[in-house]
Amino acid sequence: MPAHPDIRRDEAGFTLVELLVTITISMIVLLASLQSFDLFAATTSHQTRVTDANAQVRSTMDSAINDLRGASEILLANPTDLVYAVPDTGVTRVQRLCVDADDSDLYGSRTTTSGTPLVPTTACSAGTKLAPLRSTNTAFTYDGASSSLTPALVKNVGLTLYLESTGGGKTARSTLRASAARRSAGAMQLTDEDLETVCNDTGALLSLSATIPGTTGAVSVTYANDGGVAVGTPVPGGVQIPETITRVVATVTDSVGVTNTITKDLECSGTTP
Repeated sequence: MPAHPDIRRDEAGFTLVELLVTITISMIVLLASLQSFDLFAATTSHQTRVTDANAQVRSTMDSAINDLRGASEILLANPTDLVYAVPDTGVTRVQRLCVDADDSDLYGSRTTTSGTPLVPTTACSAGTKLAPLRSTNTAFTYDGASSSLTPALVKNVGLTLYLESTGGGKTARSTLRASAARRSAGAMQLTDEDLETVCNDTGALLSLSATIPGTTGAVSVTYANDGGVAVGTPVPGGVQIPETITRVVATVTDSVGVTNTITKDLECSGTTP
């Protein structure tokens, strides 16, 4: 009968040294993989923040450009502070974009008013922080200049924002630019409804609305008939138009020379109060 090998004597397998070497190599590979994963995660997170910041600022810029191209009124035109007003369903929306000089961050704010729109007096940083910027050299330009003393007359607005985002040991920079050609530049938003009419026994008393979008400072108004001959007598509360005049042409001028002309039909002839 053939002899069977004693399996208890079979010593094939890994030695303790081999096991220790294998475990050590596995740990090294695992640590390297974890480091690579952490780096990838940090880079992805940073890139996401950069993309989100760019998207948010781009959306803000697009909104501002659309407003400025429409029926807007620029209230303040400084290198790092832009304020404009937009009529919006019975109220006026005041928008502000500004750069805080202390930490070079871009801020935005919005308020509404039913009266005359005013430039905000609060600090720039009182608004909502939109993005960190590379430097305070971020510029808003007006007709190619860094500022304008007559905001209502500005025809072109340029926005240049140098964004900077830091995270995960990395710094990413990008530059966003946009511009708007203002169709409403130098033109106040005026209709015949802004001329209020009160009929009386001698004709019509005309007065100008207290709030007219697009005007700067005090306004003056002159009246003429269809033939261009001046009519009307200044009286308390407005200008008295004789009852023989059924149509007037009103020319309104503000303090910086912006003008608008409208025609008003009068229905006070032969009317008594």
